[in-house]
Amino acid sequence: MKTRPKIRTLDIMPDENKLTCSIKDFHDLTLMELYNIMHLRDVVFVVGQKITAECEVDGEDPKCSHLLLYLEDTLIGTARLFLEESPISVGRIAIHTDQQGKGYGTRLMEFIADFLGERNATMHAQAHLETWYASLGWKRVGEEFMEAEIVHVKMTKNQ
Repeated sequence: MKTRPKIRTLDIMPDENKLTCSIKDFHDLTLMELYNIMHLRDVVFVVGQKITAECEVDGEDPKCSHLLLYLEDTLIGTARLFLEESPISVGRIAIHTDQQGKGYGTRLMEFIADFLGERNATMHAQAHLETWYASLGWKRVGEEFMEAEIVHVKMTKNQ
């Protein structure tokens, strides 16, 4: 039986900007939420990083829970979590290109860390972000490899 997370919403930046984050099972997403996730990933990965849409739309989303990071009413960040895998796999971490460099990616990763608690997790991180992920408690495992024509490294947390 599939474990479905409770829909969680948490204010993670109590300032003049309303920043909220939630994690939802794929089947609990509204059509507009799914559209916004796919649009955001398209802006970040397909347009911004020139990854082909075939790699991005891989048929794996229905197996995942999805993190949604909103600034007021606008989706600015997302990630997907394979909760049925052991360790949990985290991927498709994206912050809208207009919002990068403002600390929102760190907030998104802090929310993931809070959600994971002590559970083991793994991800394929873009190699140029390795130092940043390491500052958030992730550890590199193994050598660099190519994925979607971008150099990646495997990273783990709580292992």
